[in-house]
Formats: sequence, C-alpha cells, structure tokens
Amino acid sequence: MKWLPISIILILPLNAYAEDGFDDDGFDEEVVKIVIESAPISKGVLYGSIDIEAHQNISNGKNLSSLKTLVDIIGEYKFDNGIKVNSNLKSYHDFTYDLENRDVPNGYENEINLNELNIELEISSNFDFKTGRQIVVWGKSDSIRITDILNPLDNRTPGLVDIKNLRLGRTMSKLDYYVDNLNLSVIAIHENRFSENPKFGSDFKSTADAAENKPEDNLKNTSTALSLTGVFEGYDLGLYYADTYIDKPYLISSSTTLNYDNKSKMFGAAYNQVSGSFLLKAEAAHFDTVKYNGVTNAKVRTDTLLGIEYNGITDGSIGYEVALRKIHDYETAIGGVANGYKREEEYQQVVRLNQSYLNQTLDLSVVLSVMGSSAQDGGSARVSLDYAIDDETAVSGGVIDYIGGDNLAIDAYKDNDRIFATISRSF
Repeated sequence: MKWLPISIILILPLNAYAEDGFDDDGFDEEVVKIVIESAPISKGVLYGSIDIEAHQNISNGKNLSSLKTLVDIIGEYKFDNGIKVNSNLKSYHDFTYDLENRDVPNGYENEINLNELNIELEISSNFDFKTGRQIVVWGKSDSIRITDILNPLDNRTPGLVDIKNLRLGRTMSKLDYYVDNLNLSVIAIHENRFSENPKFGSDFKSTADAAENKPEDNLKNTSTALSLTGVFEGYDLGLYYADTYIDKPYLISSSTTLNYDNKSKMFGAAYNQVSGSFLLKAEAAHFDTVKYNGVTNAKVRTDTLLGIEYNGITDGSIGYEVALRKIHDYETAIGGVANGYKREEEYQQVVRLNQSYLNQTLDLSVVLSVMGSSAQDGGSARVSLDYAIDDETAVSGGVIDYIGGDNLAIDAYKDNDRIFATISRSF
C-alpha cells in the first residue's frame, strides 16, 4: 500500500505560570489575583488543513479523474531577536491510479512541495529583508495575470481554482523600504522555477511530453526585479520592472526540446480606485523579448487589462475583467499549432460572481473565463458552493464546463467537463 508522505514538524511547548491563591483556610486575603505577567507569549504557530478531493469526469469516459488526499501545512516562528521563519508544505497522494490501474502521468500520483520556506527580519523601522522560497504578488487583477509574473502557477487542471491558490513559491531575496505611503522593493530571483502544465496521459494532454532545457540556478542566471507601490486615499498604484526568464518555452529550429532561457525585460504598472460601490482596475505590461516557434526574430508584446467590480450587493460582488495581449511585428507562423494558435491580438474576458448566504456559511462562486473578443476561442465556466459546517470542517463542490471554440488548443479541452467535491478539515 502506498502512503501519503507525512512531514514531521516540531512544535515548541507553551507553559503558563500562576501563583497559588489558596491557603489552608481558603483564599489568601493578600493574594486575590492570578499573576499573568510571567506567562510567556507564543512564538510559533502551526496550522493548515487535510482535504479529501474527488473529480468525476462527465464527458470523456475516464470517469474518476482524481481522488486525492491533500495536506497543506503552514508554520511560523519568531525568535527573540526578531527573526521570523515562514513555511508552507503541500503534499498529496492520488489514489485513482491504484483503483483503476491506469498509467501515471509524470508527477501526478504523489507530490511533496515545499512551497514556502523563508527568513524574514526587520533591519530598521524603514527596512525589511526576506530571503528564501516565497510568493510575491504584483498587480491588482484577481483573475488574469498581467504584471503578476514572478511566481509560476500549477496549471495541471485548468480553470478549477483561482490564481491565488495556484502560485508556486520561488527562491528570492527581497529588500523592502517603507516611507510614508510608499513601498520600494528590490528583488533578486535565485530560482528558475516554471509553471506546471498538463502532462502526457492526463485528461488535458494526449501527446508525448517533450524534453525540457531549463536555466540552472546559479549567480549568472539570477534575475532582478523592482517594484514601487503606494497606498493612497481612495486608490492604489504600482510600478514594476523585471529582468527575468519568462514563463513560456520555445523551440530552436527543428529541435523538439523546449527551452526556457527566454529572458525578457518587463515594464509594468497597475492601478485601482474605489468609487462608491465600484472598484476600478487597470494594468499594463510591456515585454521587450518574447520568442515564438517558427520565427527567427523575437517579438515585443504588450499586455493591458481593464476591470470593474461592484460591491453594492449585500454579502456579494460581481466583477468583469478584459485583457488584450498584442504581439508587435506579428508573423503568420506564430498563429500555427506550435505556438498554440496565437493571434496578433488575443483577448481574454472573465466574469466573476461571489455571493454568501446563511450568515456567510454558504458561499456561491461563479466564474466564466473565455478567450476572444466575442468569446469565440473557447474557455471555461465554473460554478461552486462552499459550506462551513463548523470552524474546522467545510465541504465544497461544483461543476466546471470546458467550452470549445475556434482556438484548437483550447478546443482540445472541451471533453473534460467534470464535477468535483472536497471535504476539508482545518487544524
């Protein structure tokens, strides 16, 4: 029998002290209170969840697509000198391949992912430093990545969960300087980690996996990034720069090896503003070097986004975001199968509805994500319900429909519609 990997984490015991307030005759008249000044403050915390998750495919005949036990553990500890250690361990075992005796796609049956492990310290009242594997979020969008490029994603089951739950940690060193409402971050990116995409044998990939060539993690391949963000009355603003390997492989001439050494400079900005019950969003990112298959010269690409969110609904919100990615000096070869049928101008649209019921114990989420100016290229639609039974136990479930369209790469996903359910126990 195969066992789910278990991480052993030590917890420092907590002690509480109090003076005895009794004598042989009852209360001591001179000692009538419990002394709490000597009780130590907890320096560490450990929490997380254990989940059982199942996916039932309702379209392609594979029936049970996934039956996982997942463990998500978060730990924090602060030393007497102010240094703080943060960690996040994620692990799972998928029983599907035992039950159905199916071939296992690479990395799909077991996984242990130390998603975060970093050290954080306050140098002064204006300076903080953090180093190790961490997640750094850029931009304002909740659904579409424009400037949010520093962390890769787990895309092995497209459209199932939100971006915030998909980010993979990356080893970086980050120095933060704070003055008034401004935050300047200087970042060195040490780890060249890229997104996890569907593998051969999974529901979403029927072709063989290609060999991959990724940059080594060394001083020469260290990337840099800068951000300047401000929080002001009624609006937020962010300016971004990164010189790093972009999260998209390419092929060299007739080679079948995917190369990830496409380094590009990105200049970006993000803005949001509150206006009554509305939240307005805007983002832009400009990449100076993007390599595509079948063309000799690298291209320049500009991504933009506009969004609006309405929060005037009791216990709910509705939002819409639209992004445009434009490839400059476009060549027709970019629109072929080797590049996923990329258009010169590629639109992505997302509509999101969130609503809570029963004193916010029942949450409804509806997300429609489509490609194309008129949704002609396909996408996905997801409806899910989350119910909190108590403070520790929750159940959730829903359905996701993969929508076919003119883009053949997206259309290939259309027979993977599924229902899903999760039981979660927090600790």
